[in-house]
Amino acid sequence: MKLAIFALPALLLASCQSMSEGTLAFEARAVVIDDADIDEVESGSAFDEENIELSGYGIHAALKTPVVDFLVGVDDREFGREDSAELVLGVRRRFLEIWKLHPYVEADYRHGFNLDNGVEEETYDGWAAGGGALLNLTDSLFLNFRLMYESTSIDLPTTSATVDGVTGTVGIGFSL
Repeated sequence: MKLAIFALPALLLASCQSMSEGTLAFEARAVVIDDADIDEVESGSAFDEENIELSGYGIHAALKTPVVDFLVGVDDREFGREDSAELVLGVRRRFLEIWKLHPYVEADYRHGFNLDNGVEEETYDGWAAGGGALLNLTDSLFLNFRLMYESTSIDLPTTSATVDGVTGTVGIGFSL
């Protein structure tokens, strides 16, 4: 039993492999699942309802290494009626290769610009963590399916609030 516990980390590291389809990938993605709430509702602000509809789309790039993938992207995000540009930096860890499928876990830092809170435009920070799978369609074309838990801190006119929820994205990309 102890041997199995100590062997598990080594097995996970050994099972991670670089996708055989290149070391650089570019992807277009869009939010297709949205379930988010705001913890502080403030009347008169742009966020006056507890349930917020999240949507967005963007372009992302990944530098793939044998251990982790380094991610960078730009998204256009909408929180209800308000939208902003968002910079995304992340890391992804792929496990195994099952046929043409590469499951993974991912963690992202998100920084948004010019989100209108009803009084002025604010910047914001957030994070996301979750997992997904890359599905190779050809040697260089793939689909990306993700399910992430997101948390975003935004400033309202008189208080700060947190937008939390689950988002799902679908992306299509190519590897070089």
